[in-house]
Amino acid sequence: MSRRLPRKDVVIVGFGWTGAIMANELTDEGLEVIAFERGPWRDAPTDFPPGYMQDELRYRIRHELFLRPDQLTFTFRNKMDQTALPIRSWGAFMPPNGVGGGGVHWNAEMWRFLPSDFVLKTHLTERYGGVPAPGYDDPGLGDHL
Repeated sequence: MSRRLPRKDVVIVGFGWTGAIMANELTDEGLEVIAFERGPWRDAPTDFPPGYMQDELRYRIRHELFLRPDQLTFTFRNKMDQTALPIRSWGAFMPPNGVGGGGVHWNAEMWRFLPSDFVLKTHLTERYGGVPAPGYDDPGLGDHL
């Protein structure tokens, strides 16, 4: 059975970071706002307690925080003359599902530094010399070393 809700000044569809920021700004200006989100409510203290180890199988593989193919299937093609086919493995593109959107989980792909990453300045200085003198306006390396 349908139910009529009270009128609001603004309706926001999608309550991720952008929707939440907009809702905050608009309510600060005195407007009445309602936001709709297709996914579940996220409660940080109980859903993501600080002592909880994030479960990659649960979130990344089984898509608990993300859209599942049966919720929304994206299609892709490289050229206009190709047939668009469904994407079953999204790689790093993980469309979010639930309050907080993609901000709840950013795919946590943090690559480990290589030993060479920690000696880059030393390597470049040894190979090419010191940092250019002040006033040297090469937009290349300059003060970034």
